[in-house]
Amino acid sequence: MQSLSQQNIELNHYSSKADFAQNLMSSICGEHRLDTRCRDTLNFHYDGMRLPSKQMTIGTISYGANVAINISNLKAYSISLPLSGKQILNMRGERYLSDERNGLIVSNADLQDLTIDKDCTKLQVVVPEQSLQLVLADLLHQPVVDSVIFNPEMHFDSEQLITAWWKNIQNFLQFKSQYTGFYGLPLLAEDYENFIIKALLLSQENSYSEQLKQLSPQQQPAYIQRVHRFILAHAHEEICADHLQDLAGVSKSKLYEEFQHCYGTSPMAYLKKHRLQQIYKVLSTSGLNRKISISQLAFTWGFNHLSRFSQEYREEFGEKPSETKNRFIDIN
Repeated sequence: MQSLSQQNIELNHYSSKADFAQNLMSSICGEHRLDTRCRDTLNFHYDGMRLPSKQMTIGTISYGANVAINISNLKAYSISLPLSGKQILNMRGERYLSDERNGLIVSNADLQDLTIDKDCTKLQVVVPEQSLQLVLADLLHQPVVDSVIFNPEMHFDSEQLITAWWKNIQNFLQFKSQYTGFYGLPLLAEDYENFIIKALLLSQENSYSEQLKQLSPQQQPAYIQRVHRFILAHAHEEICADHLQDLAGVSKSKLYEEFQHCYGTSPMAYLKKHRLQQIYKVLSTSGLNRKISISQLAFTWGFNHLSRFSQEYREEFGEKPSETKNRFIDIN
């Protein structure tokens, strides 16, 4: 069975065997069980592409028979929209119908059962959980620990952004064959994947939607925007609380109260979280973490006491910096 981390760009598979379909889709979506009465007479077809940066996969899939997929631990988000036929998700006693006007998001949550009709052909986007969390952390400018849980229902016409999101996916697949041989694909992939994931997080209701809405500059006082921009622009430099208060031009208590309301923490704690997140991103980036010096990275981001840095990093991510580095070397 292929690993999700393998660098196969183009994916085009036909099979009549349920075991083959289960193994292939497990390599794309994460482990699940496929049940069908037609175990050796499927008309399974998957035509897609795995992008090389965040390992996001985009494609079309059909089984050619009635199938049921039992899901418990995907470690990815499976987002789909039937082009024909229908599918039904059963989760926590609720039943969600998905057809040409209603997409579906399967999060890495509780036990779930997805039944797919034999005449269902659907678009599918698969985003690894870790990739989505990294993009969300960039938006929030702080680490993300808890899993993102989406509203499973993705109504095609309910929000203009959702409609545009699906049309973008369709356009991508229309020109897929031109991308597969393009030498510059690795350079473009990260920007495209970031765009798709950000648009999904901002347009589809999820467990972080309220936090994301609070980041809108229109809902923040000008002095909070000013302090926030300064922190991000000068995070490599020495910053003190008094400087931020002078920049805001309000009392310390007012600055801290409003910053807490917008970002859930104090300005200086936010700065530390942002620095730690940037270090985590470098240590977990393919091709960079093998040669990076952790101590130099810590100094670059303003951590002058290495033992304290290591402790704060472990409190934030549940592992030492060296463990993050070694773990991603193993993956890559």
